[in-house]
Amino acid sequence: MADNLVLVPAGCDLLRFGRRGAIWYDAGARLSAARRELVLLNPLNLFDRALITTRCFGDIEPRQWRQGRSLVRSMLSPLNGLSLLGYAYLVLTVCLAVLSFHVPFAPVLLGFAALHALMWALNVVALICLRHRLQLSGYETFVLCAEAGFVPAYLMNMGKRVLHKKRVDIPSLGMGLRELKRTTDEGEREWRAMRLQERLQWLCMTQGHERDEVAATAGLAPGRLSATQHWIMKAEACLKS
Repeated sequence: MADNLVLVPAGCDLLRFGRRGAIWYDAGARLSAARRELVLLNPLNLFDRALITTRCFGDIEPRQWRQGRSLVRSMLSPLNGLSLLGYAYLVLTVCLAVLSFHVPFAPVLLGFAALHALMWALNVVALICLRHRLQLSGYETFVLCAEAGFVPAYLMNMGKRVLHKKRVDIPSLGMGLRELKRTTDEGEREWRAMRLQERLQWLCMTQGHERDEVAATAGLAPGRLSATQHWIMKAEACLKS
């Protein structure tokens, strides 16, 4: 379960992608503590993955989008392979658990130990052979292999763990607005806009980008606002239109 809890660093946000590599933004409510947010991925979906983005505000520039898509595309096939290994481990573990009701526990325990050793060896081979495509250093590969040897859940969620330290420079709210513009269903569009508005307000408050409403009402010169605050104003207008 711990591998499905993603701690988002302060000032950052999170994008998600699945088996086919389509990147999307989830503007739903999150738990928070000490200016950091906690996002729960679907523990039953080993293809539900998180990608930390270093920016929240701003339009998506073509260069940023190409770099982010290139990262996901280059890693997608190896990640899917690791997730399939995780599913195989999960299914076989459940089968052994069911079998324990019909045979003595000792053979089942030996079977689980053998299964764990086999799956660990397969993951180690996969990580070593694919570490360049997964953009892992030698040290990161060693740590992932060592940890997985002691914790079975790490093997099942290896397709998610590989991404824990990966970062992209795609503005998360810019991604959300891009998805909103492509939404044609009116009901879904209103729902998305409402969630994005709440998310925008929350990020402004927690990251110190709130506008001085008194100054705004008094007609303060636009030049007194930062570039980020200018973008926030445009985003608010877009969400209300």
